[in-house]
Amino acid sequence: MELKDIKELLKAFDESESSYFSLKQDGVNIKLKKPSETVAVSVAPVAQADPVAMPQASAQAAQPVPAASTTEAEEPKEDTDGTKVLAPLVGVFYAAPTPEASAYVQVGDIVKEGQILCLIEAMKMMSEITAPKDGVIKKIYVKNQDVVGFEDPLFLIGD
Repeated sequence: MELKDIKELLKAFDESESSYFSLKQDGVNIKLKKPSETVAVSVAPVAQADPVAMPQASAQAAQPVPAASTTEAEEPKEDTDGTKVLAPLVGVFYAAPTPEASAYVQVGDIVKEGQILCLIEAMKMMSEITAPKDGVIKKIYVKNQDVVGFEDPLFLIGD
């Protein structure tokens, strides 16, 4: 693995929404982790806490966390309606094998286990992402040439 490949990987990881990435290739082991954002376990008690009595880092965590939007609240329902196919690595999502070709799959397509759904390019290497089960493509979460992060949702496959 060359330095320029590592730099491209770092740039793609930095631009992604992913917080963790791990790669083992040719004797090279790379693990990347972004600092975690402020996590509020319980918003009401934290917001009411006295900032003077808390250490500096905790005082910053006392900021109220906005309520989840309806889109975020609906996502767990989708999990029960099918299986999410997650990105196994950080890279660029390609819906088709070449720019001129049609997409591997579209919403509504019936797929078989092992069928190619898309490609993800990382460090000039293309990885085929395949269907984990038979089903119907219910949703495609990303667009062609989007940068995806580790375990970002790509597809929803239903029965």
